[in-house]
Amino acid sequence: MTNNIKGILTTLWLFFLSLSPSVAYSADSIIQITGYMRDNTCAVAPESQYQTIDLLNNEVKRLYKVGETTPFIPFHIILEPCGESVIAVKFYFNGISDRNNPSLLALDPIATSASGVGIQILDSERSPIPINPSSDQLKWIPLVAGKSNTVFFYSRLMASDMPVLAGKIKASATFTLEYQ
Repeated sequence: MTNNIKGILTTLWLFFLSLSPSVAYSADSIIQITGYMRDNTCAVAPESQYQTIDLLNNEVKRLYKVGETTPFIPFHIILEPCGESVIAVKFYFNGISDRNNPSLLALDPIATSASGVGIQILDSERSPIPINPSSDQLKWIPLVAGKSNTVFFYSRLMASDMPVLAGKIKASATFTLEYQ
């Protein structure tokens, strides 16, 4: 019986020993790790950090059905200085999305606010950029390394609900940059 208990204890001890990580040391083995830190970002120019985009005065009758829009209003963001390794950038515009069309930026909920509209942001080719996008919804915008880069966009109003009611247009968005 004692031999049986010793055998069980020895087996358990060997089992638990096999579960513990084993460590081996060797003085003649070396792992060399190398790499390179690249300067692949840009700074947002001070004049581009806080902008007000005037969507002008628009007539309600222009937005007579959902999906109708006002004229494009251009704006730009200057990135400077850009690093020597920068290739491209993605712009993520974030804010409160319109409840009827989540790709649009919602107007601030103030007493004198217009209703039935949201703000659409578009890239330089006038393709819509959704608010609060995932990375796969965005295109890479090429940049010139080591230089100042100006990235062009457009904004406009879009009817998202009927009826569109006149009032103040005010909204806020932030943007985040992803570099390649």
